[in-house]
Amino acid sequence: MTIETQNIETNITEAQKNDKRKSDLLRQVGKLGEEASLGRDSLPKLAHAVVKAAADGVVTGDEAGDIYARYVKGETNKALHERSAAGKKANISKLRQLIEMGCMTTIDGAAVMQDAYQAREDMIADDNKVKSAYAYYVDVARAQLKSDRALTKAELEGMALKDEPNAKTLEGELKRVMKILEGLVTGENRDKIKDDAENTEAAYHLIRDRLDAIAMMRQRDALRKKAAELGLSLVE
Repeated sequence: MTIETQNIETNITEAQKNDKRKSDLLRQVGKLGEEASLGRDSLPKLAHAVVKAAADGVVTGDEAGDIYARYVKGETNKALHERSAAGKKANISKLRQLIEMGCMTTIDGAAVMQDAYQAREDMIADDNKVKSAYAYYVDVARAQLKSDRALTKAELEGMALKDEPNAKTLEGELKRVMKILEGLVTGENRDKIKDDAENTEAAYHLIRDRLDAIAMMRQRDALRKKAAELGLSLVE
């Protein structure tokens, strides 16, 4: 009987300890929301906080909505009213990814977050363009959830880099020019600018002809390649 009483007291003490940690977390989340209302970037701190809390067994992914609500409550009324249902759902989903990474038992979520922080800092130090911190941490969480091993330094560094825009091409640039010229000739553009000069219309037709020639050349190359695969040769 004495042993059972001691076990109950131990369980109550542990539960009370967990309750205190959760209340501390929610208090911190609310404070971070207040910081956001002042223009400070508090989301990265929120990411680290929820991952650590999840790793400590304080919260689960099911509580992402409550945590997000507490964060938003700390912001101004204007910020609260500006949130759409779709935006709210997306933000809760991001928090859930972070929490679920923290809940993983095969890796140390808090350690991965610290490694991610350092990886991003290293990329910045090397003059690389990097993603915003919170977006990066969410990407890290999503990638980590797909693997039972901790993400490597190289993987974290690669994920930190901002995606470069697609390289420009001759055809793409000519299409852009043609679209501008067509708008000037017809007057169908945002500002209703119209140019009746013959040179402008001639330039439009010249660019269009050049694009037609490029398209024809591409089709010819594709046909020649297909013929070669069949063991045939085309007569020019």
